Amino acid sequence: MSAESVPNPNGVALRVRHLSVRARDRAILTDISIDIPDKEVTAVIGPSGCGKTTFIRSLNRMTETTHGLTVQGSVLYRGQEEIYSPSVAPVLVRQRIGMVFQRPTVFPISVYENVAFGLRLEHQPEDRIEQEVEYSLVRAGVWEEVKKDLDRPALSLSGGQQQRICIARALAVRPRILLMDEPTASLDPVSTQRVEATLEELSREISIVMVTHSIAQAARASTRTAYFYQGRLIEEGPTEELFERPKQELTEEYVTGRFG
Repeated sequence: MSAESVPNPNGVALRVRHLSVRARDRAILTDISIDIPDKEVTAVIGPSGCGKTTFIRSLNRMTETTHGLTVQGSVLYRGQEEIYSPSVAPVLVRQRIGMVFQRPTVFPISVYENVAFGLRLEHQPEDRIEQEVEYSLVRAGVWEEVKKDLDRPALSLSGGQQQRICIARALAVRPRILLMDEPTASLDPVSTQRVEATLEELSREISIVMVTHSIAQAARASTRTAYFYQGRLIEEGPTEELFERPKQELTEEYVTGRFG
């Protein structure tokens, strides 16, 4: 599953069609269809328990790591290649479609080795690893803060720095799409601002899908927004339009704070 081998004439990073996810006899997501555009930030919003996290985990087959979940429907990488095809290995999907979780998940090793982790799994040569580590730390907006101390334990960094190290680690294997599950939920406002600035820079090169509980963050940091409610996609579109002129009453209630 090579990003270079899959053409993308329509600017679609992921084409989701009739996606449903169930946990035994309970529906978590029902009949989701949406196009994720290339080189934009798409925010996924909605109340707790509406299926936001399950949705983005289904976009790179992370749902397969949770026992008891079944997935139906189609997710086409760059609009054409089916990620759930039996001929496509999940590890290859996750190289092209990376993920950053809510809480920073740095390993108890150095900053350098955290970022190099995926490259070492790919058995990349040392000169390539060194080049990609620096490049990824720059892209993640944390290079200037750690470049003089790459041997420092990553766990000794601040929460905001750790999250950007996680972003750098995901970027090191050159994904075309980055999924983010509430990436600033545990960060202070300054660190949140730095991560959002990083996302803006990254979206010039790759697609980003970000779950957020913050309507203000979605308005600041995304170009498109999708609103989920009770496992269904209620509305999606350009962020400004969805917030200022929502088409669905449920969307209007949520974005204006009158929900429930």
